[in-house]
Amino acid sequence: MPWKVSSIMSQRFEFCTLASSGDVPISDLCRAFGISRQTGYKWLKRFHESGINDLHDRSRRPHHSPFRTCVDVEAMIVSLRKKYPAWGPRKLHRLLRDRLAKHRLPSVVTVARILKRQGLIEAVEPAPVWPAVGRFERPHPNDLWQMDLKGALRLPDGRKIYPVGILDDHSRYLIQLQMVTDASDDSTLRCWIGAAASHGLPKATLTDHGPQFRMVDEESSAFRVYLWACGVHHTQGRVAHPQTQGKIERFWRTLKDELLSRRAYSDPASWQSSFDEWRHIYNHVRPHQELDDEPPVSRYRNSDRSYVEPNRFARIGYSGSQYRRVSPRGQISLGGKRKMIGRGYSGWTVEIRPLGDGCWHVYFRDQLVKEIMLTHQINQLKLPRSREILRISRLNKQ
Repeated sequence: MPWKVSSIMSQRFEFCTLASSGDVPISDLCRAFGISRQTGYKWLKRFHESGINDLHDRSRRPHHSPFRTCVDVEAMIVSLRKKYPAWGPRKLHRLLRDRLAKHRLPSVVTVARILKRQGLIEAVEPAPVWPAVGRFERPHPNDLWQMDLKGALRLPDGRKIYPVGILDDHSRYLIQLQMVTDASDDSTLRCWIGAAASHGLPKATLTDHGPQFRMVDEESSAFRVYLWACGVHHTQGRVAHPQTQGKIERFWRTLKDELLSRRAYSDPASWQSSFDEWRHIYNHVRPHQELDDEPPVSRYRNSDRSYVEPNRFARIGYSGSQYRRVSPRGQISLGGKRKMIGRGYSGWTVEIRPLGDGCWHVYFRDQLVKEIMLTHQINQLKLPRSREILRISRLNKQ
């Protein structure tokens, strides 16, 4: 004979039946069923008033909610969520602050509950907890730009395109979001030049060790040389340590969640148009948690240093210096010899300062590039043959 399945309803009915018979005291029944006397009398009262049909759990929702969010406010929250589907309750709450009076503004928790009730929030796994890392933030806009290239996007026809991003470290303002058709050095540098032309020069630019920024011939890259010519310092993070470029790396995830995973275009021009539209939202509308839920534009202003195309033939340095034009192979001529300076300097004019004793310092703008030592060769006389030496020796004895 199988075991009987006992449900909550059957237990409540059994309790009420025994209590109504009067054969067993209420206290003993409550102790046997593991409930309090208050709970026992509650279920017994419901049983006497409505019978077995009232032994189920009633809704705990209040009959009247005087402080419930207005219908129009709830509709506004739903509309904002559909307009910005990747934004959570905190960002949507920040947008409501600009649209509603203070007494009508719901809390962040209320916004989250409305989104959950409308089925607009999906359950996600909690993010893993990683050890804390050192954080930094430059004190002023344009003190530091973080620049990086994202992995290639493949178009339907098989072509590859690459997003290039430049982010201001202080304000998180998105300086540039450009789609390029190749990941070459020239394309990357043109993106930086475009950002500098429209926003002014930064004090420094931070990149990783990608092929567009890495050194050539163990001297310097064309990207770094150009920044030096503009008076901008170029710094690179530690190898295999993306945390140094944490802000731009985190930005790529935001771009993926809010744009790349939700759009699909067949040509670079359409992608660029979408980038421009989204960049405006990112800078002027989207609240940023690290900025007290203000958009990046609230902390950003253009640089006071205007961009001017650097002169590749400029002779900048001391009056007693010499100047050389770097060949396409990255070499200069000095003392009748070819000396390697670096292919990154190809086409630029470098300064050569004589220090004496055959020592020369090569400068590019105010950056020391290389030290060159020239050894002077002494012309050695050809020694006469042995017979001539003997003849000269005999003449000297006479």
